[in-house]
Amino acid sequence: MRTAARAGRSTTDPGTAVPAGPPTDLFTGPSTGPSTDLRESVLAGRRAARRAADVLAHAGCTVDEWLVLDALGRRAGITMSELRAATVTDKATLGRRVDALVTRALVYREVDAFDRRVIRVHLSSRGRDVLSGLAALLTEGEQADGPRDQ
Repeated sequence: MRTAARAGRSTTDPGTAVPAGPPTDLFTGPSTGPSTDLRESVLAGRRAARRAADVLAHAGCTVDEWLVLDALGRRAGITMSELRAATVTDKATLGRRVDALVTRALVYREVDAFDRRVIRVHLSSRGRDVLSGLAALLTEGEQADGPRDQ
């Protein structure tokens, strides 16, 4: 007959099998391997997004709106599908963000000259000015978060 101890399980609570071995708790688990690198990358990304959101909020802009403006500043007249890929934003959220930017006259939509089913989004001159202001704010924010010169 096999016992719980020989089967590699703890018997601290009768009727409950607990795997034997090192702890796998989220906070005290092993910290090696590729999943640790991925975890650290994800956490760093979240921290960066929070810092950017804080800086952008003072300028009345969201991270998603800034990503749209930035993508349009890099490549003019892109389709909503291309914009979705460039900003890694779902279709509904992107539509709302572009609507908000159109309302503020920062971007405008235009029907494609060759295929009337395609809508292209462009950065307005006002949007270009706002984008350069946001870029300056974000650069200042990065420098404030970085190591201090002594």
